[in-house]
Parts: sequence; C-alpha cells; structure tokens
Amino acid sequence: MSHEANEVLQHRIHEGMTVLAMDGAPLGRVCEVGDHALALEHGIREWRVSFLEVDRVDERGVWLRHGSGSLETVKAFYSGPIEAYRESAEASPCVRWKGFDRPAVSHGTHHADAEAHREDAAASPETKPAEPD
Repeated sequence: MSHEANEVLQHRIHEGMTVLAMDGAPLGRVCEVGDHALALEHGIREWRVSFLEVDRVDERGVWLRHGSGSLETVKAFYSGPIEAYRESAEASPCVRWKGFDRPAVSHGTHHADAEAHREDAAASPETKPAEPD
C-alpha cells in the first residue's frame, strides 16, 4: 500500500469507529490510528489491523477484507502503569516493572523519542525488576 493510501486511511479512520467483518458483524471499536495500522478494542482485548486489511471506510465503519482473520492480537494488553502515570511510576521506589510494551500501532512522529526514552528507562536502576529475596 502506498504512503498516500495510508495517509488517506489515517484521515478517514478515527477513534470510536466500529470495525466490521465483510458480513457486517461488529469486531470492535477503533481505539487508535497509527501510520500503517489501527488498533481496536473488543472487550478487554486489543487487536492490531494493518491498513492492507481495510477494504473500505464508510458511514457504518471500517470494513476488513478477512473479518476476524484480519486481526493480529496484541500480546500484552496491560503490563504496567499506563502512559499517563509513566513519570510517577518510574520515580516510585515501590514500583518494579520492566517497562512499557510497544504500542499496538506506531506513530512516525513520536517513534524515535519513545525508543530513546525506552532505552534510557532500561538502563535506569528504578526500572529493573526486583531481585528475589
């Protein structure tokens, strides 16, 4: 898919839109739109869908070529504090976690900053897992 086609989808798809299989069955709701994919939620699960799997976007929602077969699972929906609490979690002497998982979708404008911060966090003693007693 061309860069221009990705940009068109980025502008047409927005958070809260229904994601549908070709038979009209709802698969979830868009929770984020990235550079090459969208993320959707269904219940407590988060899924990633490449823009290559999008058949069309209309007033009813985002239609996927292969329905649920278009969905890629995001391994860890939650594995630590949410982004809004990152700074306080990293500063806390009580919190011992390995860091944030990669997001379901990428954003080119923030990717380099996120990678640099992740590398800094990995080197920080506050973000290393606690040693067993």
